[in-house]
Amino acid sequence: MRPFRIEIPDSDIDYLRQRLANARWNPTQSGWEKGVPVGYLKNTADYWLNQFDWKKQEADLNRYPHFITGIDGQDIHFLHIRSPRANAVPLMLIHGWPGSFADFTRVIGPLSNPQESGQVAFDLVIPSIPGFGFSVPVKEKGYNMFRIAATFATLMDRLGYERFAVHGGDMGAGVAGIMSGIAAHRLIGTHINSDFFAVAGLGMFPSDRSSFTDEENLGLERMKRYQKDGTAYLEIQATRPQTIGTALSDSPVGQLAWMAEKYKEWTDEAKELPEDAIGMDQMLTNVSLYWFNQLGASSAAILSENMSMAFDWGGGNAQEANQWAGPKVPSAIACFGKKEDETLLKKLASLMGEPDRWSFYDSGCHFPAMEVPDLLVEDIRQFFSAILRKDKPY
Repeated sequence: MRPFRIEIPDSDIDYLRQRLANARWNPTQSGWEKGVPVGYLKNTADYWLNQFDWKKQEADLNRYPHFITGIDGQDIHFLHIRSPRANAVPLMLIHGWPGSFADFTRVIGPLSNPQESGQVAFDLVIPSIPGFGFSVPVKEKGYNMFRIAATFATLMDRLGYERFAVHGGDMGAGVAGIMSGIAAHRLIGTHINSDFFAVAGLGMFPSDRSSFTDEENLGLERMKRYQKDGTAYLEIQATRPQTIGTALSDSPVGQLAWMAEKYKEWTDEAKELPEDAIGMDQMLTNVSLYWFNQLGASSAAILSENMSMAFDWGGGNAQEANQWAGPKVPSAIACFGKKEDETLLKKLASLMGEPDRWSFYDSGCHFPAMEVPDLLVEDIRQFFSAILRKDKPY
């Protein structure tokens, strides 16, 4: 285990600026319905080139303790933030795609050092999934969610945490769920966030709709349209990771477009643009991490590994997926999105097993740690506080 600092070479930053200054633009003009508008990309690329300060973002990220450790031959990057409070609860935060460890910077302070004396505090472990962040390069095939879950359980063991809590979103939610199967005796509980797009992407739609209201059936139809029209990104990465990986590794504007589309589509629809939901610098920090480390290629390879898992996570075979029985670990789901989708999301999420705690918030969406960090922090704190009151002292 060795300390790590983010130090992107000046030559890499200069090359990014050169590529942005000489970008070739698609002459087609349209709105967001067919993807990212060229006008939006031009404006955002101009900001990336002339206003965004990577060195400032790098310094902000380096305020946290970073480490790299080798597990089963693979370098794993992680942040380890120890709370100043005694008896803090170990909590692992797991990102998804198109995300990174940087998704969680807005929740680190409130979770690790709460302002009220009676609030539970957490020691935070924030790993980069292999193929993401600085857990690169991936040295061999086989890093599906089962192996990632086992790797992260080993990481917590290596850090000396016999028992711990876990939170995840997107792919991180899948890893968290699998951890409750392979390390149930060590988990205080699992907390995940979800939303309309995450549930629709799983494609686990019930054949019997007799218990669904008219409004819920309309929501199901919207989900099916989204699965048909909005998940091509996943099919491409799952089936042709090398092709899209080459394109994203060569073009910073291509990487920006690939991610900005999802930041627009998967954030609170009340926000007009991605930067209104998460902030321009936050978005470009993640895009820059993907560009500098060629994560467009490596993350696509990992997504491809996971889409070919025997457990059909998101593959459309609801019957097979529904046969997987969750272990008896305290669980919570916090959903974010449109109020009219609340009951539908609760019914569909229950197909994976009834959680011990269900929460819904009608602001934020797929990226609550960036969009509505205060809501996410409070939901995590309430869930684990209730468990710890019943559990033996940690």
